[in-house]
Amino acid sequence: GQGSTGTEIAGNNAVVNQDGELDVSGGGHGIDITGDSATVDNKGGMTVADADSIGIQIDGDKAVVNNDGDNAISNGGTGTQVNGDEATVNNNGNTTVDGKDSTGTEINGDKAIVNNDGDSTILDGGTGTRITGDDATANNSGNTTVDGQGSTGTEIAGNNAVV
Repeated sequence: GQGSTGTEIAGNNAVVNQDGELDVSGGGHGIDITGDSATVDNKGGMTVADADSIGIQIDGDKAVVNNDGDNAISNGGTGTQVNGDEATVNNNGNTTVDGKDSTGTEINGDKAIVNNDGDSTILDGGTGTRITGDDATANNSGNTTVDGQGSTGTEIAGNNAVV
């Protein structure tokens, strides 16, 4: 719920290995890291529902997030959010984003890279990948299905973007 966090780390070079399912709702955070050069290996799936709920949040530069399981994001939640430059997010599992203000992966920072290797389904006003920053790259090798008013597969706001 609101204000709760499953794993919280403040410091550089943090490593989190998540093998089980992340289930986040009610405005809570699953994993919250503040610091540069953090790595999260999320081998289990992730279910994130409700506004202000975030599965994985990193505030720091040079973050790496590997999401290997399937992700379901709904009702205004965010799967992975990184606030910092030179972030890399690898989504290897399938992702479903359903509902207005729901976002699968969000990065706020320059030189971001998002690799979506699994299939993505974006519905009813959701956004699959949102990057705000210059020199961003989004590689979508999996199938992407976008349906419903206001839905967006990949959105980048910044100069020199590559999709």
